[in-house]
Formats: sequence, C-alpha cells, structure tokens
Amino acid sequence: MKTSQSLLSRWIVAATWLMVVAISAPATGDELIAAVHRKLENYRENLDQLAAWCEEKGLTEAAQRTRAWLRPVTDNRLFIPILPVKIGGMTLPDNALAEARDWYQRWMALRRQQAEELFALARGAVRQGRAGLALDLAFQALHENPDHEALRRIFGFQPYAGEWRTRYEVQRLRSGQIWDDRFGWIPKAHLARYERGERPAEPRWLSAEEDQRLRQERNAGWRLDTEHFQVWTDHSLEGAALVGRKLETLYQLWSRLFVRYYLIEAQVLSLFDARSRAFAPRPMQHKVMVFRNRDEYNEALRGRAPQVEITSGMYVGDRRTAFFFFRDAPPGAGPEKALDETTLYHETTHQLFFELGPVSPTAGQRGNFWVIEGAAMYMETLRQEGDFHVLGGIDSPRMIAARFRRLQDDFYIPLREFTAMGMADWQNDPRIGAIYTQAAGITNFLIHHDGGKYRDALVLCLLAVYRGTDTPDLLARLTGQSFPSLDEEYLQYLKAMPPLPPLKLESR
Repeated sequence: MKTSQSLLSRWIVAATWLMVVAISAPATGDELIAAVHRKLENYRENLDQLAAWCEEKGLTEAAQRTRAWLRPVTDNRLFIPILPVKIGGMTLPDNALAEARDWYQRWMALRRQQAEELFALARGAVRQGRAGLALDLAFQALHENPDHEALRRIFGFQPYAGEWRTRYEVQRLRSGQIWDDRFGWIPKAHLARYERGERPAEPRWLSAEEDQRLRQERNAGWRLDTEHFQVWTDHSLEGAALVGRKLETLYQLWSRLFVRYYLIEAQVLSLFDARSRAFAPRPMQHKVMVFRNRDEYNEALRGRAPQVEITSGMYVGDRRTAFFFFRDAPPGAGPEKALDETTLYHETTHQLFFELGPVSPTAGQRGNFWVIEGAAMYMETLRQEGDFHVLGGIDSPRMIAARFRRLQDDFYIPLREFTAMGMADWQNDPRIGAIYTQAAGITNFLIHHDGGKYRDALVLCLLAVYRGTDTPDLLARLTGQSFPSLDEEYLQYLKAMPPLPPLKLESR
C-alpha cells in the first residue's frame, strides 16, 4: 500500500519493528498512579485552605473560583484543558483590592508549583513506558500553568507575538493571514470585507450570496486548508470552516491519546527531555469531503457502497478520503445544526489510523476487529464541557447501551472469543448491534480502569492490528492478564458505576 512520504510517516516505517517488540511487555502497575492521586489530593487541600482564607477576607468570588479550579475527578472520562492562546493568562484590574492581589499571587504560586510537580510525575511516567499517562499529566500541568514553555514545547507550541502558536500557524500569520472561525485562514486585510458579506472573485468582489450561488451552480464548492486537513464542501464557506475547526480539535486529542501508535518510545522520551531538539514533524493533510445534502452524498458513493443510503459517513481507504454530508436543518440555521459530529469524529478516526503509518490490507480481518471500531466509538464521544474537551463517560449513548447489555440483558461474549472475531464475523452476526456496544464498553474500560493502567496496552493493540502482526492472545499479553481475569475486571468495572434504570434493548 502506498504511504505518505512525510517526515512523520518515514519515522513510523522505520520504527514499526521497535513498537512490535514492545507489544510483548505487559502493563505495569502502579505506585505511580497512587503518587498522582496523593498529589491531586494535596493540591485540593491547598486550594480549599486558600478558599477558606478568601472567605475570611470577604473575597466571595475568589473563594468560589479557587474551589472550582481543580478539574473534575472522574475515572470514566478524560478532561483535556482548552489552552489559552494569549501569553499572560488572567490579570487583575489595576484598582483591585490588596486582599484580591494577595489571593491572586497565592493562587498562581500554588498553580505554578503544581505544574512543576505534575511535570515531574509526567517525566517519571514516560520513563516507565506510560506514554498515555505522561501526556495526561502534561495536560494537567498546562492547565495549571499555560505559559510553561517546556510543556508547551511538548505539544508543538512556540511563543509568537504574545501568543502560543504552532509552527504552521506562525507561518500563516507571518504571511499576513489570520484564522477566523467563520471563514478559515484569510488575508488579514480582507477580514472587514468578509464581515460585510463580500467575497473575493478575482479581479473583483462578489456578495456572499452571489458567490455561493455561482459556486454551487459550477459544482466548485469551497476548499479550506487547516494544519492537518484539506476540507472540501459545496455547502458554504462557513460550513467548511466549521468542519476544519472540529477536525483540528479531534486531531489534537487523537494525537495525544494515541501517541504511541505513531511514535516510538525514544521519540516520546525526547518530548520530555529539555536537552533534545523539539519534535516537529511536517503536518500531513487528510482529505475530507462534506456534501451539502444526502442526495449528493449518495450519488457520489453509490458505486463504492451498495448500501450507501443507510450510512451517514464513511472513510474510503483507496481514495484516502473521508466522506460526509450536511443534514437537513431549519431555514436560517447555521451549519452547526446540520453537522453530524458523532459520525464526523468516528470516520475521521478511522482515517487517522489508516493514513498515519503503514497499514496491512488484512487489518482486522483475521481477528481483533473490536479494537478498530472501539477506538472510533471512543473518539466519537468528543464534546466540550466548560474549559475542557472531554472524551468517554458512562453517560455516552454507546456506554449506556454497553452497561445495559452486560448488566441487565446479560449479553456478553467472553474476550477469548470476542477478540478472535474478524470484520466478516461482525458483519455476518445478527447480534451486530450488541457486538458494537460491547466493543465500546471494553475500550472505555481499557482506557479508564484503575487510573488507565491498560491505556497503553490498548494503543499497542491498535498498532499490532493495523500492522497485521496481531495474534489471538494479543490483548492478554499486552495487559499481562488472562482473558477470564479481564472478563471479571470488566464486569466489576461496570458494576461499580451508578445503577441504571430498567430498560430493555432490542437484540440488534
């Protein structure tokens, strides 16, 4: 199969055999997790003490902000902070009271100290081969100190004009462009005219309405480039920008959670080593087409998928393109109301795994198909809650269904049999709906159970399946647990969750 010639892909090809060797190593366990819990509890106590001090001084708002600062504690969701772009963070007004300034200095001192200690734990985690935990801790540390340069460097940011920007963004900005959530990357000098409803059509400008009419008549549509995606749609410029923005968020989270899929251990270690050169592969752009309605989508893909009418999006590997469509929306509604984000995230996840490295043409056909779909179903849970992007959760539709299947309907295929099922086994099984929900539940379990101790095993499982080097006992070897033991751990993981109300699901 032809692969990309980007720097990232060449590293992946050269490193694949090293990653496969690592598959034989079982998950280790976890004084490190205990240390993380102790650190977070100590930090919570310090914040509570500072909040109490604020209340004594009559600083009610500061007390509320201090107590609410620490990210929610949960064992079934990942919270990834939305990092500020501006360097400098929150500042107090010049006329702030002395007590408020005192609170702010204490609060920031606690946060800076917590960031340094979390960073130290992250470096310890990566040295133990716990890349997933290390990246999670690094994100927590950046939440505390968004201007920590070493941490920003790990995630590809550099200071530019008072802001944190990626190398790609710096190149765009230096060329005189800006990003606008409505229009994408455009020349800064054109922004005012765009906002007035004008669009460039050399050698003149058109109204946005005329531009849209002409593009749709000519079937030209709009192409919008972001750092990692090339988006085409005949819906609208705003629709293209929306899709590009959503997919960049997906990429940022996917690339953190599955870092060991495309980097070898030595490269992950180098990210946390201040003495090494920053890792900065050339971004690859993944092609995405979003039609303005289902009819156009069906027509374009009918020859590719006999049952295209029942799909809501798909990734076509031999075209290296993901296809979607905007749904019907009320008159005057923006593209947000018409975009199926769940399908967008699910199919693009398949695309990222497929395109960021060499993939076997038989991936998932001999067995272990569960992990391919499980990872995509996990990423489709992406949403925003306050200042965080969130993945997972026992309240996601797939996870609710998985809990009902196992705990109420008593549907469960033991892992020894479940992991042996290939793609054809899934497609021909009348229980396919229940099988999908079990895959979603197992994936959630492996990512979150016991502080995420099986998270890196899941990533290495994906690596082996996509490379075609997996074996029937792969999951057991990676986790260091027998299949019956994992079956029981999964059951207890579900039972420990809050009870569900009675509900009967259909068999499919």
